[in-house]
Amino acid sequence: MKPAPTRAKFYAVLAIVGVSTPLALAAETGLRQIMFPPEFDEVRMWLRPSITPWMWLAAPLAVIATPLGYRVQGWLVRRALAKLAPERRTEQERRELELDSLLLSTSVPQFPALFATFGFMLGSALLPVAVAMAVATAGVIVVGVLVARRIPTASADAD
Repeated sequence: MKPAPTRAKFYAVLAIVGVSTPLALAAETGLRQIMFPPEFDEVRMWLRPSITPWMWLAAPLAVIATPLGYRVQGWLVRRALAKLAPERRTEQERRELELDSLLLSTSVPQFPALFATFGFMLGSALLPVAVAMAVATAGVIVVGVLVARRIPTASADAD
């Protein structure tokens, strides 16, 4: 039987999820520079005034999505536990379900930042996109830390 996931494992997964949206922005920018024709920058500049105001909505949406992501986390775990046979509803199984659902629930605050990434591809100014990235990353960290706090520390496991 494999050991139950620890807080350290939760934090490692959280770090990976936290950097995924900024990495997506970097990858999009690099691929756009390599693959798109130079004329696309003219189109982006033409679209910038109409797209940028919409991208300012991404940061407040990420703030709203953060508690929603936390609720999704709890709902996913409760639903998965309810589907298990009573003898399988152990602390170890709950921890594994918490870890599995962490990936999905922390993506909820990232959706607005991904929306902003697409906006940047189409010509939005960088500032609202960067703000959305920062807020979304903070939201991911908040959800992840709240979930990890439900996992006992290693010293509590030894008791």
